[in-house]
Amino acid sequence: MATVWMGVLALEPVAGALPQRHLLTRATAEGLMAAMGAQLARFLPPEHDYGFVWSAALYDPAQLLRPGFPLHQELGNLFLAGQRAGVAAGHSLTLCERDGKMPTALLEPDMAIGGGTLFTIPVAITGSEEAIAAATERLEIDLYGQGLADAAIVFELARDLGLAFEHVRLMSLLDLSAMMAAQLEHVGFSFAWELIEELLYGAPPRQLEVRTPLGQALKLDDGAVWLSFLPYSLYARQNSGLGDQRLNEYVAQLHEFRQVQGLLAAHGISVRVRLPQADTGHACSRQNDDFVIESLSSNAPVRACLHEAAGLGAVALTLVDAAGAVVEHRYPLSAAAIERFRDEARLQQWPIERLGRVVLSDDGEDLAAPQPSDLRH
Repeated sequence: MATVWMGVLALEPVAGALPQRHLLTRATAEGLMAAMGAQLARFLPPEHDYGFVWSAALYDPAQLLRPGFPLHQELGNLFLAGQRAGVAAGHSLTLCERDGKMPTALLEPDMAIGGGTLFTIPVAITGSEEAIAAATERLEIDLYGQGLADAAIVFELARDLGLAFEHVRLMSLLDLSAMMAAQLEHVGFSFAWELIEELLYGAPPRQLEVRTPLGQALKLDDGAVWLSFLPYSLYARQNSGLGDQRLNEYVAQLHEFRQVQGLLAAHGISVRVRLPQADTGHACSRQNDDFVIESLSSNAPVRACLHEAAGLGAVALTLVDAAGAVVEHRYPLSAAAIERFRDEARLQQWPIERLGRVVLSDDGEDLAAPQPSDLRH
């Protein structure tokens, strides 16, 4: 494994602006290599030899801030591989697209995440352990106050990406972590950063348990984060005092639950679902972390009803038997779960009725299924 200092070029476009693409052209990448290497070299101790390697693509910060920092490790490992092929220890290496693809799968921008206001280009400095220790001491201090990118770098990035920028600056990965921590604290998700930070920098990670603003429990244990999940029937019984507001409050919790799932997944963190610790009144199981399944009957289902909530989408699927009785409720736990259920429904020949709302039993204690209507697939 390579010994590297891990840094980024952080790009903040003007408000509302988005890049036309996430891969820099080869011509721009090759032209930027000397300028970026020269700016970083101004901060490096002259008594050591250093190599410079970077990936000419834009990434969401979460893709860089994953346990083990796999993207930066890939940069270092590819530089070592280049040395075996003749790249000198003090040379620079640019990793850029060819035919629309990056050199390795790890260097491909993860387009399933993002949508934020900050983009990052990963850079790494290579050298001996002594050299990297000396470089880290200077870079972590000097870049904080002097890291604004040179004008030539900003100009080439703006021209190639079709963007205007508020700021473009070099910073360490530690500084990027601090920035992400501040952003998550601003939106009320500092609890999630506690878990992310422990998995990034804990050696080894400690066991931690935190709670969301809505009181949901998350536990870091054995390298994975466990989220407690409540089916509506259990939530309704535990919160009988909320009356008619139970459903609205449950949907709010489910929305928060999915936000947490998405955030942790963006950081490459294994997310597991913990089943209720209290009696649900029904048999409750987990299916490959795709669904929490609440079983009410052993009868064979013949159709399914999709409960939906505004701003959230799918809440649950209720399977119904030939007599119209509920067989089970399935609560999807991943974005791909619904598509997999559709595949299963086609195979089993279950029609799926989109309800367009959440249908409750007469007493409001559980999800329910209306009588068959005009089915829409």
